[in-house]
Amino acid sequence: MENSPTVLIRKAVPSDIDAIMDIEKYSFHSKIMESRDVFEDRISIFANGFLVAETGGRVVGYISSELWDYSDEIPYFHFSINHSISDTHKPMGNEIYISSVAVYPNVRGEKIGKKLFLALLESLRSEYDIVSSILIVNSDWKNAHGMYQKEGFAEIGQIDGFFPKISSDPKSGTGIIMRKSMK
Repeated sequence: MENSPTVLIRKAVPSDIDAIMDIEKYSFHSKIMESRDVFEDRISIFANGFLVAETGGRVVGYISSELWDYSDEIPYFHFSINHSISDTHKPMGNEIYISSVAVYPNVRGEKIGKKLFLALLESLRSEYDIVSSILIVNSDWKNAHGMYQKEGFAEIGQIDGFFPKISSDPKSGTGIIMRKSMK
């Protein structure tokens, strides 16, 4: 049996920002990295929707979210990189928008991202009247896409060219919008 370190999932606090930014740098292409100000606002405005994972007292991953009002008409403009949570978050919203999730490369494969993901959904679902969850994933991120499908998310739309192309595949960089009913 594999002996893996204990993972503590907790709400992010302002002092976590340096670790969050370091994880962001190691996880994303510079064209889609979000800024320090964006993350500080997310922690400040919706602390319940921003979790970090710790192992050995070190932050190794994060997940951030906001609440939207559910609509069958997808607000595509809300999906912009580096958007301000103050423009889109609805404190009494009933849909969780997962805006970002990342873990250090050296701990990928230890299911820390999945633990963050499930902890966030469960926490917000128990505290708010949530009907669904929505996210956007790069078509090139096969592992993330597969995890979301296994957790019951289904594709409901695409935004061509949302992410930078990283391969010659014509669909490279396509943003796949996925939603899961939580009723």
